[in-house]
Amino acid sequence: MKLARSVAAATAFSYPIASHFGILSGNPAVPLFWLAALFLMSFLMNPRSLGWFALSACALATVVLALFYGHEAALLRIPPILICTALAVFFGRTLLPGRRPLISHIGEQLRGQLPPAADRYGRWLTWIWTLFFVAMAFESLLLALLASPLWWSLFTNFLNYGLIALLLVAEYPVRRLLLRDMEHTSFVDSLRGSLSVRLH
Repeated sequence: MKLARSVAAATAFSYPIASHFGILSGNPAVPLFWLAALFLMSFLMNPRSLGWFALSACALATVVLALFYGHEAALLRIPPILICTALAVFFGRTLLPGRRPLISHIGEQLRGQLPPAADRYGRWLTWIWTLFFVAMAFESLLLALLASPLWWSLFTNFLNYGLIALLLVAEYPVRRLLLRDMEHTSFVDSLRGSLSVRLH
């Protein structure tokens, strides 16, 4: 299982590269099959999950239909929109009444009960990530409709991920400044801890 997870992670992280070179080489079918393989591996790691089975079957069927009708290049522009939208919903739904903001939940899992200032910061940061992914979804939609294949690929496969990394890095000193009374771990340890938290 650990090997399967490692292979799935490697496939996910290498997908932007496969997508970019698939576009540049005129072979968009390659990254589409790459994406379908990722769904299939996710299903194999969760064989009892009906949801993953349905997603895997739909992904494979969509790829086959796109190849048959010659629309694989257009289909390839959809995943970035869906991914950003899903992330916006993932963060944003935790801001609904009666829900715990996602960043506050992560901080609570790592540190226990948060002081009021940290709790407010967690809600504020959850809003920032939500709006950030909403903006990225809108940008991905505009690029899909208006941009050339090269510029679409450069933005959605590389620049957007760079912006995510930039927000992660830039937020850390802001957190230390605004929550200076709290003890802070290093950036790497903080990121590692956040990724290890079990989300509901």
